[in-house]
Amino acid sequence: MNDKGRLTYLARNYYALQGVRFAPLWIAGLLLVFIWMPHFEECNCIGWGALYTAIAVTAILEAVWFWMASVYYRRRFGWLEPAKLRLATPGSGNLFWWVSILGLLAWAVYCRVNHSAAFFPYFVAFVMAQPVFDGENPPARRIEYGIGGVLIAASAPFSILIQNNGTIYFATLCVCMLALSIADHLLLLTLMKPVGTDD
Repeated sequence: MNDKGRLTYLARNYYALQGVRFAPLWIAGLLLVFIWMPHFEECNCIGWGALYTAIAVTAILEAVWFWMASVYYRRRFGWLEPAKLRLATPGSGNLFWWVSILGLLAWAVYCRVNHSAAFFPYFVAFVMAQPVFDGENPPARRIEYGIGGVLIAASAPFSILIQNNGTIYFATLCVCMLALSIADHLLLLTLMKPVGTDD
């Protein structure tokens, strides 16, 4: 990626690459899985009050962290207006990726028809894998999101087979999103030097 391509990429994706702002949300999601599981087993040893309190505290902590991280980015790197939502722009030689995404969409529709709610994990994987098919993304980012989408899609039937009420899927989603948010942050740091540093 040359300097012009790097700057253009940063201008369009700077806001999205600050995914570390959501990191506490995914960590808290993993913890809430273990709080929620006893209720699936019809065990009321924790209590709904504690569950609702945990969710409320999680939301507050995430809001505070999001604000603090946003202030850090503005002071450290400056600020760019968030890019408008756009579809992936295909690059050369992306036929394999488009065939893969269409295959995943067909599988998601099939699951929606035959398994009702089982469609949701595949839909999430379909949406999350969108950066894979954007020709402007560096290969590392495309590979990371591709692996994340595959893991989320693969966790759905596994959860159905062992009848664990989707906890494995939810935990896999949280782990993947946590890893991707940190990976995006690291990519941002490698592409853009903080203000005041030497070239």
